Amino acid sequence: MNDILQAIILIIAGFFSGLFLGMGSGTTGAILITSLTVLLGYSIHQSIGTSLLIDCLIGSIAGIMYFRKNNTNLRPAVVIGIFGAIGSFLGSQFTSQTPELVLILLLSVLLIILGIIFLAKGVRTNIEFVRTKMKIHTLKKYTLIIFILFSVIAGFANGFTGMGSGGIIALGLLLFLEYDLVIAIGTSLLLLVFISGAGAVGHILKNEIIYPIVFMVGVFATIGAIIGSVYSQKINEKKLGRLVGAIIIIMGLIMLLRAFV
Repeated sequence: MNDILQAIILIIAGFFSGLFLGMGSGTTGAILITSLTVLLGYSIHQSIGTSLLIDCLIGSIAGIMYFRKNNTNLRPAVVIGIFGAIGSFLGSQFTSQTPELVLILLLSVLLIILGIIFLAKGVRTNIEFVRTKMKIHTLKKYTLIIFILFSVIAGFANGFTGMGSGGIIALGLLLFLEYDLVIAIGTSLLLLVFISGAGAVGHILKNEIIYPIVFMVGVFATIGAIIGSVYSQKINEKKLGRLVGAIIIIMGLIMLLRAFV
């Protein structure tokens, strides 16, 4: 593949992965990992590490955009950041040794199902349904324990697969802290700095980062993240919820594709 075509792929992948991250607290991994492995031939381990590093960098930029609009609330969620970072670092240590096919298939199917539900009814309807069925008010007695377990598991999955935990963290903030959707997204983006950053450190120690492309992808991912974060704060929660649902479906389909390519 010639250098010009590779540059075009990196620019497009960077922009749209940043757009996805900024708009729906997603992850650059859904687009970036697939592009690096399927289109450019890099190893899955290098692609995961690189995606986590870019998630960390772009999450900070997009998170600041939300912070400037007072659409973040970090203090109640600090436990998620700390234990999510621990889980992410631990997860990054298992990537090289563990087969990913079963995990990828499972996550892709779950994401597609979740995305369809959110797309059909929006976020708030489903959050209220889950709260009712799970008896969230009862579980609040054990909020700290739940937060620790939730954070470690989400962080581990983040560091292991490279599929950033922003969307999962946002869902936890919606369920247990009853954040508004936009605030949940903004806060989860700031938390990515710690969670994806810790996972990236784990991959750095294993030399699983593609440093030459980090700058190029990072620049265009930043542009996409800024556009996505600005746009998402201007549309109502119902529309944003359905948009997030559509993005989740796309992420699941891309993961499914990655399993068979």
